[in-house]
Amino acid sequence: MTMSFRDEGEGTPIVLLHGLGASGRVFDPLFEKRGKRRLISLDLPRTARSGHWASSTPEHISSALLEFLDKRKVRELELFGHSFGGIVALHLAATSPSRVTRLTVASTPAMGLPPELALLLSNPLADMTMGWFGRMPVWRPALKSYLQMIWGSSAQLSDAHLALYEEAVGATGFSEGMLEALRAVSSFRTPLDALKAAKFDKQVVWGEKDRLVSVVQGERLAIAIGARLTVLRDVGHCLPEEAPDALLQLLTGRD
Repeated sequence: MTMSFRDEGEGTPIVLLHGLGASGRVFDPLFEKRGKRRLISLDLPRTARSGHWASSTPEHISSALLEFLDKRKVRELELFGHSFGGIVALHLAATSPSRVTRLTVASTPAMGLPPELALLLSNPLADMTMGWFGRMPVWRPALKSYLQMIWGSSAQLSDAHLALYEEAVGATGFSEGMLEALRAVSSFRTPLDALKAAKFDKQVVWGEKDRLVSVVQGERLAIAIGARLTVLRDVGHCLPEEAPDALLQLLTGRD
């Protein structure tokens, strides 16, 4: 199935993995200011312009992603994952540490979901509900309200951002993929020992005003895997869109 991706620049790439409901387009501002640095972004399965190129679990996405990188003759990479993309990045880095030279995750629910939410996701009614939502057109006011809630400053939210998310969630099979991914997060057990023992550079980045995944989870994760923690002021959950310049600096050292 089709994997939509963007690959530009030279040298060892930084592979960029977005969160649920977004797409690789959230990293477009990084591409614009990358200099000669090689960046690779992609749309996760059943999202935006990508088809069902893998099941929406960290294990299957990681495996398919490594096959894709092998075809592009990428043996070493730096890895960035945001939110669910961070779960994928953690799994890939723990299971293929020889491929990774640096790992950065942001706003990632790696320390588990609330038991109530996990129970809700396991209910068979969740399949029916997500199937029902999948047949409905995207309602922009509801999407805007949700993004305003999770952004640090809703004043930054533009029509272009809304269009990006509308494209992402409008993909065929998106709702089924979303449910599969959320269930995978609820059962995911972060391989903390393997990550802490890994020799590659590790950093955790969080938005101070993240209302979706508390910065406390970021602090716990950083301690557990022996990573540096950077907390960005006045930033919410959608860090790639809200603070692209700060993210680029953290990933590349470029001002």
